[in-house]
Amino acid sequence: MNAEVRSDRDHPAHATRRVAKNTAYLALADGANKLMLFFFNLVAARHLGVAKFGMLSFALAFVTMFAVLTDLGLGAMTAREIARDPTVARRYVSNVLAIKLVASVVVILLIGALVNLMGYPWTTIRVVYICSFFVLESAITSYYCWVFQGFERMELAALSRITQTAVLVAGAILLSRNRAVIERFALLYVGAGLLSALFAGTVASVRLVRPGLSFAPKQWWELFRPALPIGLTVMFTMFYYWNGTTLLSKLQGDEAVGTYSAAFRLAMGLAFAGFAFSGAIYPLFSRLFITNTQRLTQALELALRYMTLLSLPIAVLVTVMARPITALVYGSGYEGSAAVLRVVAWWSSLACLNSLLSNCFLATNKPAVVTAQSAISLGVNILGNVLLIPLLGAVGAAVSIVCAEAAGFTCLFARQLRTPGGIHCRRYALTVLQAVAALVPAIVVARLAARWNLAAVLVLTLVAYLAALLAVRGINRQDVGLLRALVRRSDA
Repeated sequence: MNAEVRSDRDHPAHATRRVAKNTAYLALADGANKLMLFFFNLVAARHLGVAKFGMLSFALAFVTMFAVLTDLGLGAMTAREIARDPTVARRYVSNVLAIKLVASVVVILLIGALVNLMGYPWTTIRVVYICSFFVLESAITSYYCWVFQGFERMELAALSRITQTAVLVAGAILLSRNRAVIERFALLYVGAGLLSALFAGTVASVRLVRPGLSFAPKQWWELFRPALPIGLTVMFTMFYYWNGTTLLSKLQGDEAVGTYSAAFRLAMGLAFAGFAFSGAIYPLFSRLFITNTQRLTQALELALRYMTLLSLPIAVLVTVMARPITALVYGSGYEGSAAVLRVVAWWSSLACLNSLLSNCFLATNKPAVVTAQSAISLGVNILGNVLLIPLLGAVGAAVSIVCAEAAGFTCLFARQLRTPGGIHCRRYALTVLQAVAALVPAIVVARLAARWNLAAVLVLTLVAYLAALLAVRGINRQDVGLLRALVRRSDA
């Protein structure tokens, strides 16, 4: 892509519309995806019961924790390089798919060996065996989602995810009509992953890039070297997300895992819009780093401001409404999940902010910063889990992961402040104060209306927050101008 085309492509009006469009694609599709995944978890949790749902959650967490070894940062690097120069797509995709095929076979064998060495009951081992095949499928699907992100075709990534969750929901409804057999839900997960991988690969080959399989060790090494810091980050992050579930399973049993997983999966769903926005703006960050660093700083400050105004009220309001939300979603047997949800709601807010800051460092060729941050978060999380899970059970795992996410945000934000031309601390502090001030009347409304219909309460609370945000000038003329730019006709 030549400089003139790239400059026109990243013109503020064009870039704003494109990021908004891709955010909308990802947010709507990810919202639908999260809604369907939430429904799957709801059906599975109610049908299997706390103990069996905990066993399934452990198996998926255990497999996911090791599945990260199939990525090694190659996905994020591919998206970054394709965003800068689409002509490199075939070389990257052909080599990385071959790497993932080999790595997936090794990881599946590793998972089988480890789950046997850890001394789990045969039922748990059997479920892990079944779920381990999801490693190869998720490796392919997740990589193609990075490819779609590089081409800024977020709607294709969204469709790939929806394919999987649609199959999960349909299958869960059918399975719920029979007796509760945990292995059937594991097989359903693997089958849905297979269909998603086939869909993503087929669409990418037809619409974007037709790859082969390149088994060329020299080229593999050339790709590995720049991707290694990103790979370490991804590995640390996955172990950070899922080591608490594994420790809970060993120290507190399957019921504790079910209680924690029910709340944590809700928290992950709450963060969908923030993650969608962060993913949509990543290619823009990557190009602005090459073409216009001043606009990169402006884009980051604006994005961080919007992310804060979006994510902070979610954490506060879910903390206030945790009990009725949990009761509505999961019913009896999951009362303990309300206390966990009050804590992990703050994880969802911090995770959105960290996602944005991390993507900026990755896009600006500073993956070592994110690697260091993820290592610190992992260390805090493991230490917290070891100390708190024996004392507090599922709540201890929740407190641990929030502390780890807060430590990560502190590291990334401090590093941004030290970056030449980085974000302005006082302006960001003003954004936080405006959000907090607007939340006061929103919390009052939530408390007064707590006995009403939950959906009505949430709508009223959101209206109160937006009205207060306007009153304290948390939404300004620049925001209105951007909204007008989004709806104005453009050639972008």
